[in-house]
Parts: sequence; C-alpha cells; structure tokens
Amino acid sequence: MADAFADAPYTSMSPTLLAEQPLTTTAQRGKEDRSWGAVFSHLEARLGFLRAWRYSWWSHWARLAEFFLPRRYHWLVVANKMSRGNPINDQIVDSTGTLAVETCASGMWAGLTNPSRPWLKFGISMPGVELDADAKEWLEDAEERVYTVLAQSNFYTEMAQAFEDLTVFGTAPFIIYEDFEDVIRVYLPCAGEYYLATGARFEVDTLYREFVLTVVQLIEMFGADNCPPQVTKLWQAGGASLDNEFVVAHSIEPNFAISKREDTGEEVKVVPGKFTYREIYWLKGQKTDKPLSKRGFHEKPFMAMRWSKVSNDPYGRSPCMDALGDTKQIQVETRRKAEFIEKGVRPPMGANPELKNEPSSIIPGMITYMNTDGGKKGFWPLFEPQPAWLNGITADIEKVSARIEKCLFVDVFMAITQMQGVQPRNELELTKRDLERLQKLGPVINLVENELSLAIRRVMAILERRKMLNPMPPSLKGIPLKIEFVSLMRLAQRAAGSVSMKDFFVTAGELSAASKAAGVPDPLRKVNLDKALEKYGDLVNFPSECLFTDKEVEQHDQAREQAKAAAQAPGAAMAGVTAAKTLSETPLQNGSALSALLGTPAGQA
Repeated sequence: MADAFADAPYTSMSPTLLAEQPLTTTAQRGKEDRSWGAVFSHLEARLGFLRAWRYSWWSHWARLAEFFLPRRYHWLVVANKMSRGNPINDQIVDSTGTLAVETCASGMWAGLTNPSRPWLKFGISMPGVELDADAKEWLEDAEERVYTVLAQSNFYTEMAQAFEDLTVFGTAPFIIYEDFEDVIRVYLPCAGEYYLATGARFEVDTLYREFVLTVVQLIEMFGADNCPPQVTKLWQAGGASLDNEFVVAHSIEPNFAISKREDTGEEVKVVPGKFTYREIYWLKGQKTDKPLSKRGFHEKPFMAMRWSKVSNDPYGRSPCMDALGDTKQIQVETRRKAEFIEKGVRPPMGANPELKNEPSSIIPGMITYMNTDGGKKGFWPLFEPQPAWLNGITADIEKVSARIEKCLFVDVFMAITQMQGVQPRNELELTKRDLERLQKLGPVINLVENELSLAIRRVMAILERRKMLNPMPPSLKGIPLKIEFVSLMRLAQRAAGSVSMKDFFVTAGELSAASKAAGVPDPLRKVNLDKALEKYGDLVNFPSECLFTDKEVEQHDQAREQAKAAAQAPGAAMAGVTAAKTLSETPLQNGSALSALLGTPAGQA
C-alpha cells in the first residue's frame, strides 16, 4: 500500500489517458481521507503565511516586470480571468533593458546548459582512486543516457526561460517529474505563482505555489476518480463547462509530522516516513473529502536557482535590481527625446487674436490666412528647439544604456563582438581576457551549478528506478558520484591551461632539438609524455574513448616488442650459421675450431 505513494496520475497524463476517463465517477471516488482535515488546515495556513513573507519580494518583482519582463509575472492568480491578452508593456518605450536581459539570459543558458556541446561530466569524488576501464565505460555510458533523456524532454526549452527569470527576478525554481512519454518533464512556475522557504542549512527545501487549471486539465492531470464533485459535475456537463478554471494549490516540503489525531493520538503524516519529501495538490480554499493528489519523493524533486543570496532569504537578488534605476531613467529620457523631436516637427503655435475663429493649420500644403499689417506676426512657433539640446540628451541616453548593459553583463557575453582598443595578439592573451571578464560571474555560476547538480542527480535517480542504466561495476560500488560542469568560465580556464601547455610543448621540442645538436642529455626525459597528453586532452575536452587505456597501451607495447624480436630472428639465425661455417673451416692441430668447441675428437667432426 505504501508503494502507491511513490507514483501519481500526472506522470502518465496525455490525450490518450484523457480519452479513457469516465463521465460517471461518484461510485469510484473512494473513501474519505480521515487525516485530510488536519492536513488541509496545515497547508492553507502555511500557504497564507508564506504569502505574507513573500509580499515585499512580490511587490519588488512587480516593478522589475514592469520595466524588464512583464510577460513572466502574475500579480494575482485568479481563475477565469479573461483579460490576459491585454497590453502589459506600456512602461517600456526603450527596449535596452529587455534586450540586455535576453543577451544575459542567452549567455547564461549557452554557457551552462548548451545542448550543442558537452556541459557535464561524471566522475568520482574520492581523490587518489584510479578508475578501471569498466568504471570509465559505465560513467561515460551514464553521461550519454542523461544527455539523451534531457534532449528528448523539455529540459533545454524550460532552462532557457529559467535563466531569463533568474536574470530579472533573481530566483527561478523548477520541478522535475517523471513522465511516461519523455522519461522526465520540467515545470517552471513564473514569478507571482510560487512561494519558497529555507531549512536550517539555508537551502531552499519548501515550494508552495498556486496556479489555474481548466476542468479538462484537472481530469487529464489527476484522473476523474481523484477530482472533487464540483469538478466532475462540470466534466459531465461538457461543452463550455470544460474550460472553466479552478485555482489549484501545490506544496512540496520535507516529510515531517503535521499534528496528532484526537481519537488515537497518532502522528499525522501525509505519506510514509520512508520518503524524504512529500507533495500535495488540492483546490485552493475548498475543503473536499481528499486531495487531488499526494505522493512521496526519495530526493528533492524541485530546484531553486538564485543569482545571489543573503543569509536565510529564500529568494535571490538579480542584476536587474541593480539596473532598475537606470532603466527607469532611460524610459523618461526617451520620452523626453521623442517629445523634443515632435516639438521641432509639430511645435505649439501662437497666433493673433483675430485668427481665433479662423481656420489654421501647420500641415504641409495647407494655407492659413492672416493680417500682417504693420509687420506683426500672425502665426508663429512658440518653441524653437536647438540641435545642441538633442545632442545632449542623446549622449546621456547612450551613457545610461551602457550602464544597463554593464549591469547585465552584455560586455561579458558579447566580448568578441564589442572588443575595443588594442586587439589580442595571440590565443593566450585572448583566453586571459575572457577569463578576466568571466570572473565577475563566478559566484552566480557556482550557485547555479549547485542546483543543476541536484537536477542531474534527480534525473539519475529516475533512470535508476526505471532500470534505464546499466548495472554499476563492482569498482564503483560505494563510491560517491561526482558531477563536474563544463561552464563558460571553466571553458575559459581550461583554454588558458591548454594554451599554456601548448606553449610548453613547443618550448620543450625546441630544447630537445638543441640538446641533440649539442650532444647533451635530452631534457624531455623529465616529462611524462603519456600523462601530459592525457592532461591536455582533458583540458581541451577530447573524447576519452578516442584514447587507449593503460592496459591497451601495455598490450600494444608488448605486441611491438614481439614483432621486433620476430623481425630480428632470421638475421640472428643467419649470423649463427655463418659463424659455425667459419669455425668449421678454421684448422687447428687436432681438427677444426668448431670440433674443438664441441669437444669432438679429430676425424669425427
């Protein structure tokens, strides 16, 4: 019975499953969950208090969304809201901030989770332990299987959006579920939908959220048997009722006891204690006889990427928070610049009082009649803009734009395109410059990689439960798995190391040639060429399957020695025959030299 909590209906949701749902569900709904009352009270109370804790962040996100990314923020989660398509970016008249966000988010995505190149590598976290061939083969095979699963799922699509959320709001939680069709599926709530809390280690361990689902989506996700009567009645009615929305609440938190039953005094636990985390879906604010779904997890099923963190704050700070003031300024200045230009093209006009009831126009081709007796003006512009004023405001807008782009690291991600001044003279100087720029991103890269490591371990656990990994070799049993990331910063570090090694190889080759010419010992005898080649291959990310293992190299060396000995054998045999012939023809007093060596009496040789 406890194993039922390890799965949920939504892991196999699809149009096929929806087509199998019955219209009549009253008899199949099952018994009332006796502990659901206490659990429901706990969930509603904690959701309300998490909302209170989040209020200051929520209002800050509203300002960020207003000027950077309005499409990824919900002010309120309300069902059946028909105004979602209204214009939401009226505050943005200068798109510098939005374009800088796209550059920063794309750079982070391409640098950390780029599907076009290897970005993670499996190893072991026990220094001094040498991996045998079976262990290396298993790790490489596991890598390929993880890459395959990530590629066939929506992981990369959702991560691209997650990095955009991270850049603007400083926080980007995402959930990884098992999926019948794609093995895994990633879900990314937007700002305004989720609530977070941290544990004693100041790591995010609690995720609550609220979002809307239609009747069809509820039936498909949880099954008709698990939906309450208010949903199944609309399902039975069909037609327009199917698109009616409900606010669904969702919680993922550590699996601690909630309370004690009044009748038995037993602790109320939502799922069995063998699970580390629990998850519950329910209709927000609506007391039903049981939840929509509840299950347990052996590992944390969600991750919360943060750009930077402070103490035990569950939400992160973002670079857009630094650029918010400049973005507000550039919107005002852009409006003033447009107003200035318009005053030059369509200036406010002054006229004599007698023209008050006469037709007048500044449209090209139109005529305004007026009396100009006595040299007086009849119709004149009240404002005559000076070009120098426009140059000043344009120059200031450029400075503000540069500050916004610097806050969002556009200079880092567009380093080659925007490179100015003295150009790099060699590959080493170029990589050193890249590494220097990327140092600014070091802290956020480390924070993101910690969450990505949890995500990959979650994927590995799903593959293991589904028997989609090869049996682990004995040499890896009991050894902790280590996940290394090949991020853009580490690529720059590796590039700097590989260039340095390349320069060393060139210098070593020149010294070796010079030593041979001078007749002195070769300095290459101090270099372990095999280890140097392995290290260089690792720095340039050369595929390890293209290198022979130590055992294979030893076998090849033995084969070459045997072939060399076999090639020398006929020559040695011929030399022996020639020597014997020479000895037999060399006369001595009692016979030949050969007979003397063999101890043969004279006359019997």
